[in-house]
Amino acid sequence: MAIKIENLAKNKSSKIRKLIVSGLEIITAVGVPVDNLTVRRLEKMTMSFLALCDMNQLKKWSQISSISNGHTLRTREIITYINENYEEDISLGSYDDIRRKDLLRLVGMGLVVKSANNPQADTNDGTRGYAIENKFGELIKKYGTNGWEKAISSFALDQDYIDNFYSKREIEKLEVQVESGISLSLDSGPHNLIQKAVIEKFLPNFGYQANVLYIGDTSNKHMYEYPEKMAELGLNIEDRGMLPDIVAFSETKQWLYLIEAVHSSNPLNPERCIELQRTILKSCKYGVVFVTAFLSKKEFVKWLPEIAWETEVWLVDNPEHLVHFNGDKFIGPHNDSPSFK
Repeated sequence: MAIKIENLAKNKSSKIRKLIVSGLEIITAVGVPVDNLTVRRLEKMTMSFLALCDMNQLKKWSQISSISNGHTLRTREIITYINENYEEDISLGSYDDIRRKDLLRLVGMGLVVKSANNPQADTNDGTRGYAIENKFGELIKKYGTNGWEKAISSFALDQDYIDNFYSKREIEKLEVQVESGISLSLDSGPHNLIQKAVIEKFLPNFGYQANVLYIGDTSNKHMYEYPEKMAELGLNIEDRGMLPDIVAFSETKQWLYLIEAVHSSNPLNPERCIELQRTILKSCKYGVVFVTAFLSKKEFVKWLPEIAWETEVWLVDNPEHLVHFNGDKFIGPHNDSPSFK
């Protein structure tokens, strides 16, 4: 943790950096697991926490807000608060990262709770609000005082969550070979099963010898990446939260593949593609192939209305076929296909 704190928010003003470092100190003091997170993910998790506290450089910790004060923020509002108070310029299009990544562990431990205004909101409901849990809020107010250590020692940590988190990290891993001589161990789960299949089946079939430049594990978004090569291709990777799950490049075709593995959210819909073109791809001069990958046709059907035109869909259980959302680009007779014999 010392190395990460040393690099945390190092490009920000001293006051903002001190605020973020203090926020991380509070998070770690209550046992939130952070040892496998990148520096950037630590920053975003901490800034999301601070935003829910309504904490900025003009306030004291004793003035923070919790759900009892009615301070609840939706995911886009959290990004807005972060941009306005912590010297950031995060795209509003990356709002889903707040829920899926930045607040995931805080919510899991009960430190952050759903808005009382809509407690039954669906997981993907953009109107859902989040707030600091009241007892946690009372603890935060003691930070920096003589009563902090005593308050921490008596605070009821969610030890079950902590124990389960670290035990789950020991479960069987998914081994995937990303290139000759290099294999990765991904956390087991449906999302990473799709990623494994994309690398081992989709790219060999449809990737024209494409090399993987980036893959994110569910617990480590930046576990494998070639930032220099991505920058050379004109990709803007400053806001890496916008990156899809897998990035690959075919020297043969001069094509860039942006691939999203969808299990529960975030297909390549029109809004997402536009946002990627305006951010990640704004200086890229290569042809881009957008691909959304699903485990099965059944899973694909759930998301069919959201898939963007001019993109591809690939199914793990039908690895030799693609679904083209490309108008008449691929129209033609297929009566010689084995499927019709």
